[in-house]
Amino acid sequence: MESTSEQQYQYALEEDRARQRLEAESLAQQQGSSQDKMGWGIFIVALILSLIADAVELITAGTLGWFVGLFIDLILLVMLGFSKAGRKQFKKWIWGPLIETVPILSAVPLFRVAFLIWAFASSRSKTLRAVSKVASAGLSKKAV
Repeated sequence: MESTSEQQYQYALEEDRARQRLEAESLAQQQGSSQDKMGWGIFIVALILSLIADAVELITAGTLGWFVGLFIDLILLVMLGFSKAGRKQFKKWIWGPLIETVPILSAVPLFRVAFLIWAFASSRSKTLRAVSKVASAGLSKKAV
């Protein structure tokens, strides 16, 4: 008799623990997803700096603009590096400045801006996050 009631007590206790664990996991997931979003303030400042760099590169045909772009890329690197969401989106954003260092491709403007917008949008949109994860997983499988 006591063993049955004791078993029921143990079962109820395990149910409560499992429910609390699920609630804690869902709360942590909600907090984590809201912290990973890139803020509008950082995005707007980074976008303006990127547009300035791309405009200078377009006007100077990549000569002086390359140095201005490098300086602005360093500013963006520091600025995005200080924010947690910026560090999360670093892999997406860094392709813009890397492509801009290739001499032939540096004459084509807006790589920096396009990759910055992609990083910002993928930090906000659940659909783009899913696409990004699938693409990253596909690329990592091909590399192996």
